[in-house]
Amino acid sequence: MKKYFLTIVVLLLINNIAFSKGITLGYQTGTEYMKMDENTRNSWLIGALDGIMAEALYSRKEMTKGTWLGNCIEGVSLTQVKAMFEKELKDKPEGWHAPAALILHSKLKSFCENRMK
Repeated sequence: MKKYFLTIVVLLLINNIAFSKGITLGYQTGTEYMKMDENTRNSWLIGALDGIMAEALYSRKEMTKGTWLGNCIEGVSLTQVKAMFEKELKDKPEGWHAPAALILHSKLKSFCENRMK
């Protein structure tokens, strides 16, 4: 019982710390991404890439082949992925209201289709 109680207390503390530092749950739009500082952008991008790879890994059709993204961006630096994503945002401001992760997903899918030809 004591371990259970301690676990709940720790989770509540982490939750309070996260919200006090301005961490929000849910998606970020392209506009919100553009307002982030450099370190936050890098962290967000790593998390979004992890999410896209996990999504592909957990879909039935990808279970045996690995992820399309992991295979495609092997050897591509985070700096390059970030540059492609930010170019997409700068070139298409009409999409800034959309979830940034969807914009990133679309850009990477297009990049990978061209790269794998």
